Amino acid sequence: MLDRSLDETLRSREGHLFIEETDAAHLAERFGTPLYVVSETRLRTNARAYLAAFGEAWPHGEVHVLPSLKANYSLAVARVLADEGLGCDVFGASEFAVATRSGFPGGLVSLNGSIKDQGLIDAAVEAGVRITLDGEPELGRALDAARRLGRSARIRLRGRPDYTGLDLPTDFLEEAVPMSEASRRYKAGLPTADLLEMGRIARTHAELELTGLMVHLPRHRTELEVWRTAAERFADLVAAAVAAWDGWRPTELDVGGGLPSRCDPTGRLIGRIAAEDRASPPSVDAYADAIAPALAARLWRHGVDPGGIALEVEPGRGMFADAGVHLTTVRNVKRESEPQPWVWVETDTSEMFLLDSLVEHNRWRCVAATKMGEPLGDPVDVVGRSCGFDLIAPDVRLPALADGDLLAFLDTGAYQDASATNFNAMPRPATVLVRGDEAELIKRAETVEDVVGRDLVPERLRRGAVA
Repeated sequence: MLDRSLDETLRSREGHLFIEETDAAHLAERFGTPLYVVSETRLRTNARAYLAAFGEAWPHGEVHVLPSLKANYSLAVARVLADEGLGCDVFGASEFAVATRSGFPGGLVSLNGSIKDQGLIDAAVEAGVRITLDGEPELGRALDAARRLGRSARIRLRGRPDYTGLDLPTDFLEEAVPMSEASRRYKAGLPTADLLEMGRIARTHAELELTGLMVHLPRHRTELEVWRTAAERFADLVAAAVAAWDGWRPTELDVGGGLPSRCDPTGRLIGRIAAEDRASPPSVDAYADAIAPALAARLWRHGVDPGGIALEVEPGRGMFADAGVHLTTVRNVKRESEPQPWVWVETDTSEMFLLDSLVEHNRWRCVAATKMGEPLGDPVDVVGRSCGFDLIAPDVRLPALADGDLLAFLDTGAYQDASATNFNAMPRPATVLVRGDEAELIKRAETVEDVVGRDLVPERLRRGAVA
């Protein structure tokens, strides 16, 4: 059986799936399943692709790529990104702690998130990171921290642009809700009137350095025109701020994330989307060429020179998703003939470890990792081991399977490990990092003791006391 590449880092070799130069079956044997696997080569390739694409598309100033750590906050993965010269976007205190342990320069960290308390803002000012304000109380906390610590607080304001007219339905919801309406429902960002007032106040305090604005259009759609329009609406907001804050000029503009991964499983279990049979999304270069020139042109139209302004982008799934593979072992094949034929392939993983099966209606690419290239049979449902429906991959064609065969779900590097839960008291899986023919454990599998380790039983219950 000949070698066959699925992409630059995944290939079929002698009937087995190889992740870089490592046999998936050997990973399963060595580390057990279920198992998250991250390709270091794919991750580094993605990092360089974002730097190159946006660097080429934005000649007006520096480009900073700040991957969103919410998508994958493994310390080793973060170290890889820091080693590539990237920064990061962090949401809240816990992700900020990941960033500080991973070697990111403070100047390339954006602290995002709502309800940032005084302690977190103090730590951010001390570390010299940019604080992306998302509520009026945070302005006072930043000012207080700057005064007490005797150093400038670098702040940005997160906006809520007017996306009226973006009326294609969002891919996040089963009902056909326009993107503009879905964006209005999303809590993040400052209403424009509040943003303009907060900026006015901030500019009256020498302790506050208002460096720029940030927005984020989640991955509602993949079409390039959507992203061009979003960039133009951001420029409109920037122009309104420049006009309101006489003499102010941004030094950085952050367009956020939301860009899809290359194979993009998002929303493909939703009937109306599945019926469209969409092609794969455009390339990173195409998105950069849609976003950056549109932003610059609209700024020029408003009389704002983009020269010297740094452009920042915060990829999440676009950075991490296709670097990840999830391995699982078949434990049973269950067949029913009446009232209609049905086949369930039962595995040792769960939708609780691939939560976007539920949250974002992902249709994962699923392959038989030890039977690559074998003839495909009739459609089956690949299911997990929880007590729920646990339907991970419905209606998928695979070779004939039996207990012990290995399956791989592709494009699982973003959000799946980060959002895994302990439903049914299931310990969460381990994660390994693959580089060539080497594999290193970067997160151990949980045990039942880990799952119940936070529980406390009052002494009266230990003694058998009753109410």
